[in-house]
Amino acid sequence: MSNASRVYVAGVGMITPIGADAVMTFHSVNTDISRVGATSILNRSLNPVSMALVPDGALPEFNEGLVSAHLPDRQQRLLRLASAALSQLADKLPGNPLPLYLALPEQLPDAPAPLVGNVIEQLVLQSEIELNQAESMVAPIGRAGGLHAVRKAHQYFAQPGHDYVLIGGVDTYWDPYLLAKLSAEGRLSGQGNMDGFTPGEGAAFLLLASERVKEQLPEPHIALAMPGCTEEAGHRYSDEPYRGEGMAQAVTQAFERAESVQAHCVWTSMIYDHFSHKELAVALTRNSDKLPGNVVMRHPVDCLGDVGAAIGCALVGMIAVAAPWQPNLRHHLVCCASDLAHRAALRVDIDGRIQATS
Repeated sequence: MSNASRVYVAGVGMITPIGADAVMTFHSVNTDISRVGATSILNRSLNPVSMALVPDGALPEFNEGLVSAHLPDRQQRLLRLASAALSQLADKLPGNPLPLYLALPEQLPDAPAPLVGNVIEQLVLQSEIELNQAESMVAPIGRAGGLHAVRKAHQYFAQPGHDYVLIGGVDTYWDPYLLAKLSAEGRLSGQGNMDGFTPGEGAAFLLLASERVKEQLPEPHIALAMPGCTEEAGHRYSDEPYRGEGMAQAVTQAFERAESVQAHCVWTSMIYDHFSHKELAVALTRNSDKLPGNVVMRHPVDCLGDVGAAIGCALVGMIAVAAPWQPNLRHHLVCCASDLAHRAALRVDIDGRIQATS
């Protein structure tokens, strides 16, 4: 893989149920700390829904300038989460406003619309951080959205003079109507259901830099190859048979677009239900020649809940900040699967000197 086909992480902003930033989130995952707990919302069996939530006190207040927009409660929380994470990058941004490629929740069948209006414009007002709104884009495609944003960043940097861009993802399941739908479908974990998942919430943003300014970044360099982005015809809400082709092809593409070296560690969005277990197993089995027998597996959802559209950037952000604590893990594979068709995989490589930390 040529260096021209890589982009680099220049900064990370993150908030999750287990961390106020990326470093805290990584260490919580690394030590199996969880914030999953019962909520005031009841499932179809009248038992409390278990979720992982960001403490409300950790979020900024909703901007008064947005009150007149009458945004849904879920969208208000999305903007507060996104603002908390994006503000962590404020002192790293160059002088000119940057475009933002933002992953957002999917519109699931028969579920309330998660978003109304111009989310980028709303986020500028909520965060008080100026963005290049004309060139910003949103991808309401769920868990795979963050890696799709990496692909868009590669395309952006192919243009001369474009050396920095923001990407991110934000999601929350804190919505009684959405939780009622998922409960009715038997998708929520809890009493009497061993084939569900734990909803969560969070936001993660990455400041990415081009090869042209790589040497201005501190070592180690966190290099992101062009991701593999595909679709799965037999997704959760499809009538097509599930064959596992989507994620398997995305992983194959991710390795083809990176150095011909095995991955030391695999990070996934797997949410621990039967479907995601099977999907990940198919993808890794079909690409087993690229994975050593002692590959490290990380599925952070068991600690922070399913953070949906935030997961791709959150995984990359944790890899970036974790380098000093795991210096022997230099080559990573990230796999993200949405509830609907979108699938994505990404190779992340740690280049340069790592100052190990005990």
